[in-house]
Amino acid sequence: MGVNRIVAILLLAAMLLAGCRQGVDIDPLGRSRADGLNREAFLCRYKDPQRCVALSDSALRYIQDSLPAYVDGLLRACNNKAFSHFLTFDYARAEQMLGQVDKLVARQHPSMRNGDIEQVIANLLRARLLQRGCHIADSYRLLYNIGRSGILEHNRDNILYSYAQTEYYITLLTLQFHYRDGKEADVRSLLAEVEERRPQLKVDYAQDMALNYALAYGWQSAGESLTALDYCDLNYAILDRTERDLYHLANTLQMEAYALRSTPGEVPPDTVLALYDEARRTFFEYGDPYQMLGGVTSTARYALLVSDTALAHSVLREWLSMRGTWTPFSAPKMEVGLFDVLLRSRVAQNPDEARRWYEHYAELQDYIKQNEQEDFALQQNIESLSRRSHWMTRTAMVVSALMLVLAVLTVLLWFSIMRLRNEKRQLEEAKRRDVERIANVETCLSVMRHDVSPFIGYLRNPNLTPELRSEVLEQLLRTFDNIKSWTSLSIPSGLAFSASTFPLQEVFDDVSRQVITPSEGVALRMEPTGLVLWGDRLLVTILLRNLVNNALQHTAVGSVTVSATEEEGMVCLTVADTGSGMSQEQLDSLFRADRPDGDHGFGLILCRYIVKKHDDHTRRGCKIWAESTAGEGTRMHVLLASKTQ
Repeated sequence: MGVNRIVAILLLAAMLLAGCRQGVDIDPLGRSRADGLNREAFLCRYKDPQRCVALSDSALRYIQDSLPAYVDGLLRACNNKAFSHFLTFDYARAEQMLGQVDKLVARQHPSMRNGDIEQVIANLLRARLLQRGCHIADSYRLLYNIGRSGILEHNRDNILYSYAQTEYYITLLTLQFHYRDGKEADVRSLLAEVEERRPQLKVDYAQDMALNYALAYGWQSAGESLTALDYCDLNYAILDRTERDLYHLANTLQMEAYALRSTPGEVPPDTVLALYDEARRTFFEYGDPYQMLGGVTSTARYALLVSDTALAHSVLREWLSMRGTWTPFSAPKMEVGLFDVLLRSRVAQNPDEARRWYEHYAELQDYIKQNEQEDFALQQNIESLSRRSHWMTRTAMVVSALMLVLAVLTVLLWFSIMRLRNEKRQLEEAKRRDVERIANVETCLSVMRHDVSPFIGYLRNPNLTPELRSEVLEQLLRTFDNIKSWTSLSIPSGLAFSASTFPLQEVFDDVSRQVITPSEGVALRMEPTGLVLWGDRLLVTILLRNLVNNALQHTAVGSVTVSATEEEGMVCLTVADTGSGMSQEQLDSLFRADRPDGDHGFGLILCRYIVKKHDDHTRRGCKIWAESTAGEGTRMHVLLASKTQ
């Protein structure tokens, strides 16, 4: 029963997972249909905004009914519809669609791929809406954040990114040259940047014309009328190859008139005025109230400039007859221009109407001035932050450079210290070897004196028998051979150490053969042992021989006993004699080289040196020490390593 329940749960989980996957997967045919509607809406956004709205609504209904998981399609339809409402002056519905984009992006649906760039496109349209309301500080803040986000540079091959890039530059150029009059920025640097990027910004013919118009307006504001006219010619060439596009045609006509006014040479005023009026009539045919207001203001202003008051009054009265549909403060920058022309044209029918116009004009001026002050404060703040950031960046670079130099110097110093330490160790090692060689020479002399003196004494004895003399000579020669072999090893490079494992009994036997008992009243006893040592056999033999010879020389009657015991992996050699013994003062100076008497000095120094050599190689605590009581004999102990390592 338990197994069946587990299987059922697993099957249910698999079905739920499959269902979730189906919910995320998008039907390719349905997606193709939705993309087709969105694409058609996008292509007619300028030419026929109402049709763009209708197609976007169709796309939204189809996706919501059949493809609810296709969030990218919903985002595209919402942005298409928002842009069309913007072009038809329906700002409330445009804001509503942009809010839908925000909500869709915030949900972070798993199938969404273009959320970041669609959000940027929505914010670019928000920046335009803010400009229309003359909220230039808020508009620039949006553009500034978009530029710093780096999203526009993520994917240059995607059409949405190219579209967003062109919209970014169009919106920025419009802000700088229309709403700021090109005063708050280095106009030529912005234009040069857009010119450099222009060849890569390809979307469709409508976007090309929109960017050309923005560049033309920018160059005209910068005093480059001929360049502005070149961009107008580019737009006319595009318009000749396409179906009638009233929006871009009207903009291009108005831009050409604006540029011709300041073109070198004499351009007939009637020609310029005709272009302005044709642009105005085209805007009226297109039906965008914002552009209609711009066309009326531009035509009337230039008509007054060339003293064609009749035309100015005609177009202004036509507009005033439509004024009931206009919402105050919907386009302050355009409205303040209109009221300025109305007041200068003296088209008012009575003083009260002129006074109302002046009040609106003053109110709009104050409103624009307030927004310009906010924008100026924002620019000052950004410049201050930029300078601070620049200063901090330069400071960080200087600090980083200093830290790098310090790090390099530290590394060089460390290497120098290591080299000096290495040289110091080498010098100390060379000094140690020199001292050791000198000590070995002195030790050799001491050994020769210590080991040879007894034999010389025997040989000088006139009562020495031939057999004993022969034995003494043999022992003397063997001693010289040992000294020769040892000095050849130790003097050139310090006392050599040749480690091996060997039976201690073999050393006992060698020492027994090498020493001579100076008196018949003294017995040398070597207690048998089965212990094994680890060390230098030759050095251990010299060590034990020196200790035994010392003991024999200072024992007139009695015995010298050599024994060995094992103590926790160590071997303790003991040479005990029944000689005269030593006082405490003698024990304290036993292993010193500066003893006034030469009886034990260098022989025991050699012994201590041999023990130290063994301890240096084993690190087992090898040592030599003596126990003695005056008149009761001496016991020399040596602790060496056994075969156990």
